[in-house]
Amino acid sequence: MAKIANALTISEIERILYAKNPQYGTGLWTAAGVECRRDRHRYSGQAYEFTIDLLQARFVEPARPSWQVLIGTERWSAGASKTLIRDAKWLKLITSKSSDVRDWVRRCRPIGGVPPSAADAKRAGAR
Repeated sequence: MAKIANALTISEIERILYAKNPQYGTGLWTAAGVECRRDRHRYSGQAYEFTIDLLQARFVEPARPSWQVLIGTERWSAGASKTLIRDAKWLKLITSKSSDVRDWVRRCRPIGGVPPSAADAKRAGAR
């Protein structure tokens, strides 16, 4: 069974969820039956700074298995020129099985849509 914590799957999940919140303008929204909450944490010190965005996604539908994931995006930089130290994206399955999340992704893909490319996934990680 394939894992879902890879760049392409994360990008595809985000594409579906952010379609209803394209400007990232709100911290709470619902998309494709998933309750979404986005929190941003920032720190700026004398030598470095970081931003961590956390997207909590919870799918609850009576006829289907429920699941919950947490997607984190980290960006660390240092120095006056803001040299990039770390730029990472990760996913943690909190409840259920990865197959339940993959089934939801398949159901929610646009008709005729194709999975995101590796370039899309890389750009998604640079947000």
